[in-house]
Amino acid sequence: MKIWLSKNSEVSVREQLITQITLGITSGDLPVGEKLPSTQEIARRFRIHSNTVSGAYQKLAKDGWIEFKKGSGFYVCKVLARNSRGENALDLLIADFLKTAHLKGFSKTEIQNRLGKWFSSQSAKQIILIESDEDFREILIEEIRLATKFTVIGISFEDFRETFEKLNAIFVAMNDEESNIQEILPADKSCFYLKSRSVSASMTGETRPDRDDLIAIVSGWEKFLLLAKTILVAANIESESLILRSTKTQKWQSGLKNSAMIICDSLTARKIPHKEKIRPFYLISDESLKELQNLTKV
Repeated sequence: MKIWLSKNSEVSVREQLITQITLGITSGDLPVGEKLPSTQEIARRFRIHSNTVSGAYQKLAKDGWIEFKKGSGFYVCKVLARNSRGENALDLLIADFLKTAHLKGFSKTEIQNRLGKWFSSQSAKQIILIESDEDFREILIEEIRLATKFTVIGISFEDFRETFEKLNAIFVAMNDEESNIQEILPADKSCFYLKSRSVSASMTGETRPDRDDLIAIVSGWEKFLLLAKTILVAANIESESLILRSTKTQKWQSGLKNSAMIICDSLTARKIPHKEKIRPFYLISDESLKELQNLTKV
């Protein structure tokens, strides 16, 4: 097995040696019973101190990768070959990850900070959505809940600013809030930013209504009503064919059964009995929801 060592790296020579030998063993380059080069041989070849090599070998022996035979040297353990699980395998995965990360230019501090954020989010049992518009927030909560099956709690930006240090959760917000949130968020905490669904994505797969069809747009969020109307008019739907209903008004469901199609947000969709006519208009992009699903998988 060939060994490469760099003395001008953030990764110590000792760690480089440990990583390469563990990779050599698990890949088969160093078979069971193979004798390793002596500490003096490696020290002389790479012009490093023999204590550095000795320290690496002792760590490998302690972890069960190699064994010392008195008067002979260090050999790859036979027992390890049958042990594909446990701490040794985990050490290898970690060492391999660190090596790859360093080769890609990430510093030790960057890796530690990012891992801290990742484990913080993975240990969280809930999602906190940061959004000051209460009606908009409730719709986003419903979409996130449907996608992740996690408990989702909504909070205004003002309340978040006062309490985020005490919260253990996955923080989520729409991407237009990034600059505000990043100003107050410390390095050990992170926020996942959601992208909005594009107009084209919202229209994909939908059958164009007939010219005489009546289309209802229903929501408790006023901006949703205007957004949906704007998109439909832009798609050459006559404005006279549209009726807008706010769920905050009395008898908002009256007459909906006469419409050919009901466009609504995901939260309102739960309240409408005419399920066959409903066309939910989702606000969060599929890409963001998939990324959030992966983030919440433990």
